[in-house]
Amino acid sequence: MGVCSVQYGDDVIALSPRRFLQDQTVFRDIADHYFGGRQDLLVFPEVSIPKATGLGRFDFVMVKHKPLSSEIDDFVAVELQTGQTTNTGRLVQALQDYRAGHVVAGENYRFGLNFADIWKRAFTQILTEGIVMEHWAHKVYWVLQEPIYQDLLERYSLHGMSYDPSHSTVFLIYDLERAGDRYTLRRTRVETATVDGLFRAFRTNLQIPPQTAFLEKLSGRVRRELSGTARLGLHID
Repeated sequence: MGVCSVQYGDDVIALSPRRFLQDQTVFRDIADHYFGGRQDLLVFPEVSIPKATGLGRFDFVMVKHKPLSSEIDDFVAVELQTGQTTNTGRLVQALQDYRAGHVVAGENYRFGLNFADIWKRAFTQILTEGIVMEHWAHKVYWVLQEPIYQDLLERYSLHGMSYDPSHSTVFLIYDLERAGDRYTLRRTRVETATVDGLFRAFRTNLQIPPQTAFLEKLSGRVRRELSGTARLGLHID
């Protein structure tokens, strides 16, 4: 819909993965961080994982080849994860108003960020790709923005994250910083994890509601169904 980032509270949140492609900053940082330089490197988009049903594709793969040769020295995968919105129709309306010449600065269009949906989709992918990369003894870099990453840490109680060069899953974290009339990427930290560590966090820190609350919800539906005030359920003959 043409919106690369939004103001949400005190933060400017990237919505489009293309936002992380600014000036090749991410790729340069990965090249320097992992390969120690930028010589003989190529970046390929949308690279599928051979014969791995359900794993799909890496957003990018950075390849280091031997000088003047197609022989591969090393590679890393790169995944870009941005924010997702709720009430997106309100955000579309803001864009349409702006294009129509209305002043939208200071207006509140009451959209939200869907952090839960981000990790419902992405966490499984992080685990699955981490398994592959640990088996291959290579690395996958997950590029995220600071508020999105902070939500991951809090949601799964991933306390004490740090950097360990032996880990295959690398979180490369940025934020958007105002510079004149534009926002630029600023790297804030690099941290790593193992699949086992992430799975333990997912297994033990998932916020499970009490069963009694769920049973109360079901009882309310049954009462309304039996009283005839609602038709909420499928009756089995």
